[in-house]
Amino acid sequence: MPFKNGSSRTCGEIPILDMSPLVDGSNIQELAKELRSACKDIGFFYAVNHGVSNTVITNAFEASRRFFDQPLEWRMQVHKDRFHRGYLPLGTTKYPGKPADLKDSFDIGVDLPLTHPDVEGGLPLHGPNQWPAAEWFKEPAELYFSAVKSFGFKLLLLFAKSLELEDDFFLRHYDNPTILMRMLHYPPQSEAREEGSIGALAHTDYGVITVLAQDPLGGLELERQDGSWIKAPYIPGTFVVNIGDLMGRWTNDVYRSNKHQVINRLGVERFSIPFFFNPNHRSVIECIPTCKTLERPARYPPVVAGEYIANKIRANQGFKG
Repeated sequence: MPFKNGSSRTCGEIPILDMSPLVDGSNIQELAKELRSACKDIGFFYAVNHGVSNTVITNAFEASRRFFDQPLEWRMQVHKDRFHRGYLPLGTTKYPGKPADLKDSFDIGVDLPLTHPDVEGGLPLHGPNQWPAAEWFKEPAELYFSAVKSFGFKLLLLFAKSLELEDDFFLRHYDNPTILMRMLHYPPQSEAREEGSIGALAHTDYGVITVLAQDPLGGLELERQDGSWIKAPYIPGTFVVNIGDLMGRWTNDVYRSNKHQVINRLGVERFSIPFFFNPNHRSVIECIPTCKTLERPARYPPVVAGEYIANKIRANQGFKG
């Protein structure tokens, strides 16, 4: 890891938070204050000393690269299914009235059997994973999923502490979460098929928090409050963590769900792995009482988490589940 335990730094305007106290079970009060400041100011931070093995991360990226190196016909054998698992080819993600994102992906979720009551009931985004016919893919993908999921549960405790809530406030909403992990591939910008198409057009994430692993090429850019953009470059040994819409709604926008975009400005392929740490489908997201006052009343009506996320995906990926 590039930072010593206990260090606290920034990369430009983006805080770098040392997760050692969270991982080793020591006092997290000061870390919670740092997280609160980051979430209020820009909605993004780097997480260092997060406890996820570099070997696990490296192997996941290697599996992703090998997958996207295969012929399109091979990748299409695991085309996205009704459970939203599998391969999403170029052009799949397209916001209404905008050019398609210049990316393709392989999506993995919580692996539920067809006999699970929520799968039998047709709950959106619930079902089994599907896997390509490659012995080198499934194991590193599952190991990465499991490791980042464990880190995500620790983050939920930290977020609760930062908002002066009971430690399990968020965890109570994650006994059957709708977590989604995406292995993303961005071709060079020169391969854009539509005018204005970039790796990922400016957007906010839909869920609670996102944990992102970037490759050394970078490409992620964040919007400042004044509308200008700054880069979030690759830093070895870190994840980039950001706030999603549901956390913004939970906190009455005390924590910012900030716009970001991806532009692959270099003439080579870029890879990243975002991990969307979303709660139970049926969780009702409404303003936390401590995040509203007479001067700052609740800005949003309550929403059902899974319905909110599924509707967003339907709008830009043609998801019919």
